[in-house]
Amino acid sequence: MLEKDALLTPDWPAPEWVSAYSTSRRGGCSRPPHESLNLSFAGGDDPAAVRDNRRRLRASVPAEPVWLSQVHGTRVIELDAPADPAVAPPEADGAFTSRVGLQCVVLTADCLPLLICDQASRRVAAVHAGWRGLAAGVIE
Repeated sequence: MLEKDALLTPDWPAPEWVSAYSTSRRGGCSRPPHESLNLSFAGGDDPAAVRDNRRRLRASVPAEPVWLSQVHGTRVIELDAPADPAVAPPEADGAFTSRVGLQCVVLTADCLPLLICDQASRRVAAVHAGWRGLAAGVIE
């Protein structure tokens, strides 16, 4: 379970059926320079620490996050089932779903997380918006 101030809930005008979270860097076990709640395997952190940090996050949110292998591109995928832990995460910089209980997740450091919902179709999306992806049209 994460510390109280490690999981942030936005105050936004989203429909009641949408929930969103952002994490701070508090409440994890990664050592400097990754300290503390590093959720990415890409930055050279100890993989065991990242797995433990993800376990802590999972204990604090309603469902298993569906992780992506982000590449600063424009691929956005539709999620229709929970992730299979035996399969590598899909390569994409965004995900959307209309399935209740699936969690679209993006990791950011100096990039922007873009959260989108469509009230009519009850779809939600999370997009990793770095400068390369923005210039190439990831939002569009």
